[in-house]
Amino acid sequence: MVDDCHSGFLALDPEMRRLRDALETVAPTPLPVLVLGETGTGKEVVAEWIAGMSRHTRDRFVKVNCASLSETLVESELFGHERGAFTGAVAPREGLFEAAHEGTLFLDEVGELSPRTQAKLLRTLEYGEIVRVGSTRPRRVDVRVIAATHRDLEQMVADGEFRQDLYFRLNAVTLRIPPLRARTCEILPLAELFAARLSRRLERPAPRLTPGATSALLAHPWPGNIRELRHVIERAVVMSRGGPIQADHLMLAAPRAQAQAEVGIRGDVRSFERDRILAALDRTRQNQTRAAELLGVSRRTLTNKLNAYGIARPRKKVALEEC
Repeated sequence: MVDDCHSGFLALDPEMRRLRDALETVAPTPLPVLVLGETGTGKEVVAEWIAGMSRHTRDRFVKVNCASLSETLVESELFGHERGAFTGAVAPREGLFEAAHEGTLFLDEVGELSPRTQAKLLRTLEYGEIVRVGSTRPRRVDVRVIAATHRDLEQMVADGEFRQDLYFRLNAVTLRIPPLRARTCEILPLAELFAARLSRRLERPAPRLTPGATSALLAHPWPGNIRELRHVIERAVVMSRGGPIQADHLMLAAPRAQAQAEVGIRGDVRSFERDRILAALDRTRQNQTRAAELLGVSRRTLTNKLNAYGIARPRKKVALEEC
């Protein structure tokens, strides 16, 4: 079983205790699990917890960040390939599904998969078999899949960006991890945990948190959640040089100033990004595929940006004019 304290999963908050109870119920079953939550909330920890308590799949835990896989190699990474399947495929190679056979495969950021890969993933989940790239022979795999994402998959389904049948197949059980700002009772215990853990590695006594430091920690909104808290505390342990952790060791901006800065930065970034998108569309005569290539993003990402910035999608606009 995953060590609660080592992982930072303290379950002091009532919502987290309910999540832990759900984990203990779901883990022994073979059901696929969908873990939802903001970036940094600990989705991977939850996946490891489930795998560690599973009756049949605790020996293998294979994880992959779908967002880090290139569009051209994602199918090869997941399902493997045969020799000569594409340029550079000099030898057969098993994919992550085969590597996780009789174990657990954790698909982090599953919402980033392309429609083609979503279709192949659905077939694998439904029939328990994969077909390597460049092959026609199916191979049996016995894999429990845990998927995670910070995105709104229901909205993606409504927008036609994620397969509804795959969504239903993945969310036999859905677990939502609340953000750290919604469970403030865990902030200080987690901070002390992370400080003690790094101090042991540095072979020094765990530092105490001064009143000023505790106030700063509780006032911070923690947009990066537990991951951000851990990094802040580890930096503070180093900066405190073995003494008590003061507020200035945390290097956190004052809440109001930080909020104003974040709003200003976000506004500047959005304005710059919107201008770039409009310029790319103008240069490509409203061709979304070519504009996406020019911007160095996928067409789906460009579509999301068009919707987010309220930019009329060229095809929709033309269709409306024709009507």
